[in-house]
Amino acid sequence: MRPCPSIFPSLGVVLCLAGLALPLAAQDITLTSLDGSVRLTGELISVSEDNYVLRGEFGEVQVPTAKMRCEGAACPPMTAAAKTLAIAGSDTIGEELMPLLLSGLAEAQGAAARKTMLDETTAGFSILADGGKGDEIYAATVQFKGSSTGFAGLLEETAEIGMSSRPVKPEEVELFAFADLGDPTDLAQEHAFAVDGLLVIVHPDLPLVALNSEEISGLLSGRISNWKELGGPDLAVKVFSRSEKSGTFSTVTDAILKPHGEVMSAGATILDRSDALSAAVAQEPGAIGYVGFAFKGDSKPVKLVSSCDLINDPSAFAAKTGEYPLSRRLYLYTTNKELSRPAQDLLAFATAAAAYPFVEKAGFLSYLPERRDQNGTAETIRAAIKASTSRTEVNALRELFVDLTEWDRLSTTFRFRTGSADLDNESQRDLIRLVDYLRSSPEGTEVAFVGFTDSEGPFEANRALGESRAQTIASLVADALQETGLAPSPFVVKSYGELNPVACNDDIAGQRNNRRVEVWIHH
Repeated sequence: MRPCPSIFPSLGVVLCLAGLALPLAAQDITLTSLDGSVRLTGELISVSEDNYVLRGEFGEVQVPTAKMRCEGAACPPMTAAAKTLAIAGSDTIGEELMPLLLSGLAEAQGAAARKTMLDETTAGFSILADGGKGDEIYAATVQFKGSSTGFAGLLEETAEIGMSSRPVKPEEVELFAFADLGDPTDLAQEHAFAVDGLLVIVHPDLPLVALNSEEISGLLSGRISNWKELGGPDLAVKVFSRSEKSGTFSTVTDAILKPHGEVMSAGATILDRSDALSAAVAQEPGAIGYVGFAFKGDSKPVKLVSSCDLINDPSAFAAKTGEYPLSRRLYLYTTNKELSRPAQDLLAFATAAAAYPFVEKAGFLSYLPERRDQNGTAETIRAAIKASTSRTEVNALRELFVDLTEWDRLSTTFRFRTGSADLDNESQRDLIRLVDYLRSSPEGTEVAFVGFTDSEGPFEANRALGESRAQTIASLVADALQETGLAPSPFVVKSYGELNPVACNDDIAGQRNNRRVEVWIHH
């Protein structure tokens, strides 16, 4: 059997038929993708549980029902789900963001979501047809008690979707395998859909503005008990923390405490909600704590100083690129079991551009590519030129300096799996997002893919490796654009090897951050 050619590969729209379908009298309908990027109009030839078959400008096409909404008299009615959609896990996601996503999805499908609080950490939703005037299409529950409870719900099969503000842990991956529930690190089961950054926050009157990892660890662990030990006022340190079930707690523990062999202070005040923690820090002189970007409130975030004296501002752009040390992704996880239609719809919606406004309304960062000039980086390179004693390096730095003044950078940044030529899960999804961004860019937009590496190995070898990786991304993007019917202008491919590090090269995490391909747009 010949393969089905794709029209819109990210949506699974193909030009041939498969599976059983119910034939219909030909009637005009309009199918619109949940993110609004694709709109198809034509005669509805048949419909099955999985696919619409439409005859239109592309001929006869097969379109997944889970990724499109149907408008027109011939559209099949939405039917009730076989069971309630159960979602469990992170309170960072579940308290406000997930309700917004469910409401946004319902609206995109011509329905409405009615919310009822079942208890302090569980919300119930009734999805009603006809903009809220019709019958219930399906019900959903969202339980938000921490990321670990999301994985527990998936393993116990009491939840269909698990929310997490941290990546799945190795021991959880093993439990999935033991339970024959698949691999949660696989792209089909791990769905990063938003960006967050953790802020280390202090009382707004505290004069300190920047702290390094060792200092923060000492403060959170209780090893440093008075701010005067760091040059601050003679004031006792008061630690506020999330519970051990929280993904936010796990992120801080893994990124700050464990590297210094420390644990959270036994005297820390434990709060179950991020907004409550932020409010407590803002009201308590001498307080320190940590929250996501969305929960800063009236507290004061501090800058982070790396081991090689790089100062990291908690900016949205740095969080999107993955270069802010405490940036993190928000995830929806599933098992390998067949998903219900509501679960499929939610995952398709949450990972599409249509969800961006809801992500940002909740105070998080969407994956919408952000563009900025590189003047600040150019000044850093100017200083490096003056300090360098290598003629080869100085020549490359001068070339980089000129480029930085002529090109803007997109926040979209590609990284590869450790020890592999394969893109990691986040970068695979970023590839699709970049293609969508470039499709909407003005004709003639000049794009460069620029490779960087860690500092291991000779300079010229690193520069060649960076160029090879940049060429790989350029080819993938060109192929994807051509599949959508666009003929992209030739991309520029550059590499500067180990120059312009965004992290320290003295540990694995820093080296991985430096092994990247950036996307530049010419002024």
